[in-house]
Amino acid sequence: MRHAPAILGLLLLAGPAAAQPAPRPAPPAPPPPLIACPPHVEVESGDRIRAPMGWELRPERQRHWLRGADLFEGDPADRVQLRPDADPRNRREWWDLGGNAQPYRLVCRYEGLEAGIMAAVPAAARRCEVTGFREDSRGMRHGRAVHGPEQVRVACR
Repeated sequence: MRHAPAILGLLLLAGPAAAQPAPRPAPPAPPPPLIACPPHVEVESGDRIRAPMGWELRPERQRHWLRGADLFEGDPADRVQLRPDADPRNRREWWDLGGNAQPYRLVCRYEGLEAGIMAAVPAAARRCEVTGFREDSRGMRHGRAVHGPEQVRVACR
């Protein structure tokens, strides 16, 4: 019992920190996506403008931002579009994959465009997810507080 005061002193020096449980490790990062929609596409103007005599057309590239995606079983021309599960409060939609007869096709949709871009979903993918989020930025526009634009991510893992 000669060591009891020394141990008690060490415990008192350690204070409440010794009684605190160890911090939990951060949850593991999700695996990298097997396929993901590009955040934007650039389109060269396809307008067919007839320039008046003495004028010439000046085409410009336009950037269109990702706004969502559609998932199809097989060729989208066959119109077998799958309906996602959704969590509107967290701005999430997802499709759980597997048990399909034909390969999945992911069609990425962009603002201001009727057409999208399409790619086959790798057979190893188990879920495709659409997530919307806002940039963490604020500013003033026309006397009103505004937040950064909503961004969308689409990835299959």
